[in-house]
Amino acid sequence: MADLILPGVYIETRAEALIVSGPISAGNIGIVGTASQGPIGEVQILGSYADAREIYGPYDPYTGPNSLTLVRALELAYNNGASTVFAVRVAGTGGNAPAAATLPPANVNANVFNLVAREVGTFGNGITINIVDADAPSTGVRVTLKRGAVEEVYVVASGSELATRVNASSSLVRAITNPAPGGASGEPVLMNNVSFTGGRNGEITVDTDYAAGLEALLNENVQIVVAAGQTDNDILDRIGPHVDDASDDNTKRDRIAVVGTRGFRDTGHPNETVSAFLSDVAAPTQVGDRIIIVTPGVKVTDAAADPPVEVTLPGSYAAAAVAAMLSARSPHISLTNKPIAVGGLEIKFSAAQLEQLVTAQLLALEERRGFRVVKGVTTDTGAFRQITTRRIVDFAKAGVRSAAEPYIGLLNNNRVRQAMKGSINGFLASMVDDEMLVSYELDVTATRDEEIRGIAKVTMTVRPTFSLDYIKVVMFLG
Repeated sequence: MADLILPGVYIETRAEALIVSGPISAGNIGIVGTASQGPIGEVQILGSYADAREIYGPYDPYTGPNSLTLVRALELAYNNGASTVFAVRVAGTGGNAPAAATLPPANVNANVFNLVAREVGTFGNGITINIVDADAPSTGVRVTLKRGAVEEVYVVASGSELATRVNASSSLVRAITNPAPGGASGEPVLMNNVSFTGGRNGEITVDTDYAAGLEALLNENVQIVVAAGQTDNDILDRIGPHVDDASDDNTKRDRIAVVGTRGFRDTGHPNETVSAFLSDVAAPTQVGDRIIIVTPGVKVTDAAADPPVEVTLPGSYAAAAVAAMLSARSPHISLTNKPIAVGGLEIKFSAAQLEQLVTAQLLALEERRGFRVVKGVTTDTGAFRQITTRRIVDFAKAGVRSAAEPYIGLLNNNRVRQAMKGSINGFLASMVDDEMLVSYELDVTATRDEEIRGIAKVTMTVRPTFSLDYIKVVMFLG
């Protein structure tokens, strides 16, 4: 405000009452898994399955637990409504390597150059190198690197020049020099479309590899997380603490995990009966209110096989499809009775068996007018047994944070607190309008001691809506 010197009306505008909550994400998925290419341990934001294929390459034919997991899970996710996915490639530390090609020089006393694929994995095995004499008037050799539609051409006089240029500009390879006696850098020998070899994906992983991928997602804007291809027995000890850490008051990501059960008659259970499988996966155990366990596995078309064939994937892949179904729906929309886009189910459970699974708080899939979710439940046996309750409360928490955080640093007086109450009230009222809440109560207060300490206390009671799970019909015949 200007100094009050000249007579007149001076107006100070305070915009606190105009602060509203910003946009809130409720359906971003984080998926961790193995792939044939792409950076390891780095988060990539995907908007489509085409993005996934471009960054991570195709998956391999499915042969069991050591098949590549990430892109296969992403295919299921995008087929079931996924939109924004935060993906992380992981690899077993003892089984990953980039493909390479050795370029011996024409001069036996010169350096040997190894060209190595930029990325770890079998992706690099598809690179070829062709070296011919350069066309006049150029001297030296013409080096062509190619993978699919990508082609790079370098006209160079020596191996060292080639090394310098590919390290500066190639998207396919990098050069490593191995000194030989003499130390001179000679012209590379001619080569006729030699393939790179030795690329390995690191598809054989342990839980710590996946834990590293989950750690990369910790501070990302992800509400639903999946460890692709990892069964509940493999990953619960890692993914459970992860979602708890992501949802605490320090990280503030309010996250749930979707995991799946092992395959029927998988390794170690070759002669298993359906009853034995059911008893194993439905063992009564509570692992928290932020975990969803999916069973059984699903049947899909394996596009990597030649020709494509139908394969049966364990519940650990069905989890990706269920996560996508959640991501495509508002927090208050239940998965109960919703169709899932798969080719079939690993097991067709009876009504009694489905009841056993639901009683054990597992999200079961059934064949009924297609393939459907029986009941949308978490592993919690308390207040958050319905997935919708967990998601509504998380959405409310995110909205309150979004509405209140702009007030941090403003005055802690009644005027500002009432403005903050108005912002929060507007958000909660919109949740009532959208039928996420039945009603709510809200107050924003501070004692004199709290004012001095910079604390404003928001107290609210929210009453979430619940999904309709049962319809009881009483018929009177007259």
